[in-house]
Amino acid sequence: MSTAVFWSIGIDVGGTYVDVAAVDGTGRYQRRKVPRIDADPAISVLAALDDALHAMAIAPATVGRVAHGSTLVTNMLLERKAPPVAVVTNRGFADLLLVGRQNRSDLYTLTPAPQTPQALFPDALRFEIAGRCAANGAEIEPLDPAALTALARTIAASGVSAVAVCLLHAVRNPAHEIAVGQALLAANPDLAVSLSHAVDVASGEFERFLATALDAYVKPSSRQYLNAFCAGLLARGLPQPVIVTSDAGLRSPAMVAGNPLSLALAGPAAAMSGFHLQGAAGGDKSMPCISVETGGTTTDIGLIEHGDIVCGRRIDIGGLSISLRATDILSVPVGGGSIVRVNQAGALRLGPQSMGSQPGPAAYGRGGTLPTLTDALVVLNRLPATLAGGLALDVAAARQVMHGIAEALGCDIEAAATAVVATAAAAIAEGVKAHAYRHGIDPTGARLIAGGGGGAQHAAEVAELLGSDCVLIPADAGVVSALGCLAASETAAAESALDLALTTADWPALMAAVEAIVAQAESQARITWSLEAVYQGQSAALEFFFQPDRDDAAALAQRFDQVHERVRGHAFARGVRLLRLRGQWMTRPATLQATVPASAAGSEADCSGPASIFTETTSLWIPASWLCCQTADGNLQMRRTGQAQTRQQALKGAA
Repeated sequence: MSTAVFWSIGIDVGGTYVDVAAVDGTGRYQRRKVPRIDADPAISVLAALDDALHAMAIAPATVGRVAHGSTLVTNMLLERKAPPVAVVTNRGFADLLLVGRQNRSDLYTLTPAPQTPQALFPDALRFEIAGRCAANGAEIEPLDPAALTALARTIAASGVSAVAVCLLHAVRNPAHEIAVGQALLAANPDLAVSLSHAVDVASGEFERFLATALDAYVKPSSRQYLNAFCAGLLARGLPQPVIVTSDAGLRSPAMVAGNPLSLALAGPAAAMSGFHLQGAAGGDKSMPCISVETGGTTTDIGLIEHGDIVCGRRIDIGGLSISLRATDILSVPVGGGSIVRVNQAGALRLGPQSMGSQPGPAAYGRGGTLPTLTDALVVLNRLPATLAGGLALDVAAARQVMHGIAEALGCDIEAAATAVVATAAAAIAEGVKAHAYRHGIDPTGARLIAGGGGGAQHAAEVAELLGSDCVLIPADAGVVSALGCLAASETAAAESALDLALTTADWPALMAAVEAIVAQAESQARITWSLEAVYQGQSAALEFFFQPDRDDAAALAQRFDQVHERVRGHAFARGVRLLRLRGQWMTRPATLQATVPASAAGSEADCSGPASIFTETTSLWIPASWLCCQTADGNLQMRRTGQAQTRQQALKGAA
């Protein structure tokens, strides 16, 4: 009797395409890139899945796993079209979300705007309630049950679909928040309720309150999408999915529906898993890797160090600085749809405005009338005649919209297009430098990995500006996010808020927190530990690894000094305070644990520039003085020759 071979499916949805990758138990691999057909992401994803399964001849009964990543929450935070949410907080603190931290991102603005957009949680929907816990968690004023019941009824009658409960010091004692949440659901069981202690266990009221309010803001639409997606899979006889989260792990739909803010960077996180699989896992782990993924609106820059994806505790989306553990991504507003213009001073500018996918660049033939980076690439003949999914490019339309840029710059259309592409490379390179140096990484000594629909178009020119002479293009770079869904492991994590001195005296309290997390983990699970700490008097924490069975207070203090000096350039001779403990463990390994086969033709993959390589999922530009070859593991690698320094100087001048 033959043994059934089951497929694992990775599916990622972006603004223009749905990417699908599949691998079976024998290592057989297929992938497909399908244009979105509807503004509703659930409809587009399910239709693309139907298309891919049919094209790949995969029967639903042979699918054993579906892993999914998306930019749904990212787009919600950027577009902010969802209904406002209610916020419940302590008496006297209703305006805390608007007051913020009083940080001034622009020193010359006399009346800076609030750090949070008031429309998300307006005055009329911010409610106060009596009752208070102290900083150590002790109750100093109890909740009034009658007042709580009345408040719950008022919110139920307001018509809101989501509520954020943000009470002071709830990370020390969540009892009040739990009671408020229960009262709200008793008055309206359909409410989406977010409790701050469940969203962020760290101290810092503003950061925790903002994360909780945004979690509530995206919760109704996220649940609706997840329900529709899961129901669609069930109707097709497919298994229930696992969902990629912002830290590049996989969680169940129920877990992410309970904390949908964890999906805020799910798309870039999936891409980082794909980069790690194809570019870093099999390489020299002592060499850091910098990933560059260019899509339609942004270029996402990520880091891999010591063989691990670099994560952080703060993300910036649409001007909002959110406390959230996620892959540490810097998004530069440079993408294929980025609009090109010449300002009043005669300087060329690219983005941050984008034409998106509808109508998209003029070359798409969908009515776009403004010049974009894609149009410049079309003018330079650096893109194929037809993109993935059968989208034919209109060269005449691209040249027409670039004509105005050429006139403004006083040059011909080809020179204008060259300047646009050089500007894009310069912007990406500056983003790479800023992100790498922030983490103490010298980009000249790092491996540059490029992916996405447009990353390979600009990678070599970016490398020249960085002073690097090597670029790795993963096999099927255009579907790297879908591959990342397959490369991610199902994980679980637990965190504990701390306020301990890094001393021998407080060591037993730290070990007690460790044991509490161990008790939550699966038996025999290998737990990866990390701590966040500050020097006495600091507020911005740094994360570093922790080995409970080997470390002591002195070793941890020395390690924190080293991390602080590497990242911030100095270390202090002062005490260290521990603020957060995190333990993470794997519940199910990744489907893909080795590099997948390349899709580029071998004869085309060994050539010198200037030249282009077109595959089914992406396009690669090889500048003059660069060589491209296919490596043994299926990736493409570009290297500079001796004359590249001259071109590097030319690019810097053009930028």
